[in-house]
Formats: sequence, structure tokens, C-alpha cells
Amino acid sequence: MASTTAESFDGAWIVQKVQDVDLTNFEDLRFDFDGGTLYGSSPCRSFTTTFGPDLQNIMFSPLQIGGGLCGETAMIAERDFLQQVGLVNRMELTGDGQLVMYNFETPLLWAKRLAG
Repeated sequence: MASTTAESFDGAWIVQKVQDVDLTNFEDLRFDFDGGTLYGSSPCRSFTTTFGPDLQNIMFSPLQIGGGLCGETAMIAERDFLQQVGLVNRMELTGDGQLVMYNFETPLLWAKRLAG
């Protein structure tokens, strides 16, 4: 198996599922990785953080969060989403190219690479 580096994740990803967060009202939750920096959009705001180079012991905090407000339901979902992102301590690419982010052995977030 080829070694996975921070650069292996470079590009745009669409978040498909987040543990314990209802994403039904949100489309196009997106991550953009660029050489050890994660740029993301959550339901109401954007965020940025750095990580790496060790992908088996990462920390996505502190998150630098941009301004923005939504309705109460969206803000609660966003809070829960960002809390899950903050718990991530490792990530992997599956054999079919899916991104899975974990807290130890518990998968928290799944994303697919944006084609293009």
C-alpha cells in the first residue's frame, strides 16, 4: 500500500455523512485540502485549520471560523458538525477513494472527492 501523505488529500471533497449530525437540510458541505491546510464550509460559516504531517495523530484545532449566522436549527447542526471535526485525530483514504475521518477507531465523517 502506498504511503498516504497530507498531499494525498489535496483537492475538493463533498461531505456525505457525519456521525450524529443530521445533514438532510444541507447540501454541498465541502472540504478543500491544500498541502496540510484544511479549508471547509459548514452550514453557516467557513473554517480553516492546519494539520499533519503525521496523519495518524492529527488535530484539527484550533479552527479559525469565519462570520455568518443562520437560523437556530442550522446553527445547532453546524455546532455539532464542527464539534465532530474537532474530534478527528486520524484520517484515511479507502480503497475506493473515499475519505474517512476518525476519532481513534470510531469513524466520524465520510467524504467523496469532487470530480473535476
